[in-house]
Amino acid sequence: MLTFLQPSQMENDQIYMLSLRPFYQRINNIINAIEKTGEVSVDVLTTLKESLNNQVFLTSIYSPGLNYFAIDLTTYVSNGLSYKLDESELISKLMTSENIQKFISYFILPCAKNGIEIKTVILSTSEGVIEFPGLNYVINTPEKSTYHLISTHVNNITINIGTEIVAEIPINNTNSPYFGNADFSIEKNSLKTIDDISLTFSDPLISKCLTNNFRDLNIRKSNENNLLSNIEFTMNDHLYYKSCLELIAEIWPEYYKEITSHIKLIAIMDTDAFGGFTANLLPDAIFLSHHPNDFLWVTENIVHECAHSRLEQLFVIDPIVLNEHTEKFNSPWREDLRPMKGVYHGVFAFTRIAMWLERLYKVYPVASISERLELVLQQLEQGIAVISQSAKLSPIGEHIFNEIRIIVDKNKKLEETT
Repeated sequence: MLTFLQPSQMENDQIYMLSLRPFYQRINNIINAIEKTGEVSVDVLTTLKESLNNQVFLTSIYSPGLNYFAIDLTTYVSNGLSYKLDESELISKLMTSENIQKFISYFILPCAKNGIEIKTVILSTSEGVIEFPGLNYVINTPEKSTYHLISTHVNNITINIGTEIVAEIPINNTNSPYFGNADFSIEKNSLKTIDDISLTFSDPLISKCLTNNFRDLNIRKSNENNLLSNIEFTMNDHLYYKSCLELIAEIWPEYYKEITSHIKLIAIMDTDAFGGFTANLLPDAIFLSHHPNDFLWVTENIVHECAHSRLEQLFVIDPIVLNEHTEKFNSPWREDLRPMKGVYHGVFAFTRIAMWLERLYKVYPVASISERLELVLQQLEQGIAVISQSAKLSPIGEHIFNEIRIIVDKNKKLEETT
């Protein structure tokens, strides 16, 4: 039976691939527009366009920053509504603020990971730093605000001055960087990633998205601190969040696989403005407030926010909820009234929390986990009642809702027998 609540097995995840279609179309349109500027070699652009048809490569470039950048480049907002730019307007936008180089920089690491060879240029900052999205290194150069030739190869990236290779950077952990020029140096951000998941958003486009869309983010506003900034990571913080993910891997390995395959960013935020949130403009990213003294809370919130991320993939390919956004309803998790989509999101995410707590209790049968599961099931009953009474759902929305009811009923029966 087709199931949407169970974690993706990833081998043939058609939901995920279908959710990438709008992203694919935007990227393809941008590459076509860049070709007309003559700013990038036709060979490079042809290679990138052909590579987009490879599912592995497409998922490699899909990231919160590039998705928002593609939307920002191809659309404009007027009176709260989004409109598509025509090609001449897109070209004009690409020719400002080094946007072409910024766009191409998102492809450098995925090309190297997939053995795709391209040559392009990248601009060092006014401090002489070279960075590009996803690379866990910061490269310091003697030249400030200077273009450098970048080449991608199988599992490494080279930086050239003329024909001289001045630096060679591996993208795996087995080799060390090579420098053919003593004026170049490199710093590794080892505390800011766990495997391929970033824990901070160094990409300024993510900061721009959060700033520009702050009022639309699904967060509880705080009078004390609404600053959306990363914590300053220590070794203890890194080990703490790694342990949270390792617990998920131990208790629910299928869910861990979905997380590590889909999620590119788990941003740990220095704020009390929210517990956690996702944003549809930043897919494959979740944002969590820093709670260093509540291990199970943090782990549960990773499970919870990743569930929202998965459901948002479904909303890309199907409306799920047909109620008007202006219709508001009670939610067991919020004091304010919520649109039906918000109630549905909550029920979906907390059903996965119930599935998580059931598994956790089997391995660690302590009272606090059982009590938490009991509360979640009570809240789910209330949320299910709201959806049953007032929701207008698509056929897929009905299918998922039936799954939710089956799983909640099963967990209630288990809870009654323990």
